[in-house]
Amino acid sequence: MDLLDSARTILADVAWKMGHGQGFWITFGTYMTMLAIERIAYLFEGAPRWDERDAWANVGNALVTLAFDALVFGAIVVGVYLWVYEHRIASVPFVWWGWVLAFVLNDLAYYIDHRIAHRTGFLWAIHTSHHSSREMNLLVANRGTILGSGGLISPTYFVLALVGVHPAMWLAVKFFGNLWGIFNHTRLVGRMGVLENWLCTPANHRVHHGVDTPYLDRNYGQTLLIWDRLFGTWQRETVPPTFGLVEQMDSHRIWDIQTWGVQRLAARMRAAPTWGDRLRYLWKPPGWSHDGRHSTTEAIRGEPTGSTSA
Repeated sequence: MDLLDSARTILADVAWKMGHGQGFWITFGTYMTMLAIERIAYLFEGAPRWDERDAWANVGNALVTLAFDALVFGAIVVGVYLWVYEHRIASVPFVWWGWVLAFVLNDLAYYIDHRIAHRTGFLWAIHTSHHSSREMNLLVANRGTILGSGGLISPTYFVLALVGVHPAMWLAVKFFGNLWGIFNHTRLVGRMGVLENWLCTPANHRVHHGVDTPYLDRNYGQTLLIWDRLFGTWQRETVPPTFGLVEQMDSHRIWDIQTWGVQRLAARMRAAPTWGDRLRYLWKPPGWSHDGRHSTTEAIRGEPTGSTSA
């Protein structure tokens, strides 16, 4: 059996298992293995770059989020995907180019939804939880909130169903995409040579979590760097980033991790004098202010309002 046949067999096996209710255990087992490897590596690193309090906060937060996703939202997301797939306008076959197409479409959907989440006030309030840690490790990869609704607020994925990507195929390519997305949350991997120009490596994704001015709203991709390069949002890592938020969250409480962004958004909306301004906070970019004292990415960089830069 050659390499291509082996890859095809692995993909088909994963797709079958994903489509028959084993996706959670495959993902969970893989993630736990990666966490163990990284934690052991930190023990032997020497330099104290592991915040135990932040780590346990991430564990507790992940348990809350995963419980809701597994018991409530996961079934809804799959149900919506199945409904859209039943009304598809085409079908993607289970052949090699079908797998490539599904992977590329999934990666593009991730980029689009991720970029919108960073550039829209309401969605950023939800996505804030993922960026609220001042650390960068594999535990941060799963730092999220139940307000994310298991992916319901990432509607671009359902376009894959519309064009005919089979649910099992989608779950399989999503698994491999998420696997790489977890990996690129580590600080233990430096530069990866020529791959830095084509893949969302750990170095490229560290930029995305940085609050340093050149790093703001950059490197949205999950696996392929082509979308960031194509749409002008790529930034190479030049200096070690400062992780977290522009307005840092000084809390390890699960409640704050889950709701900090929404708390901040609600406070800004309450301060607005009119309902028009209050509603604008929902769709204007993060940092927009009704009084004109903006702290958007453009304002921080000194760019004119309305710049096409992300």
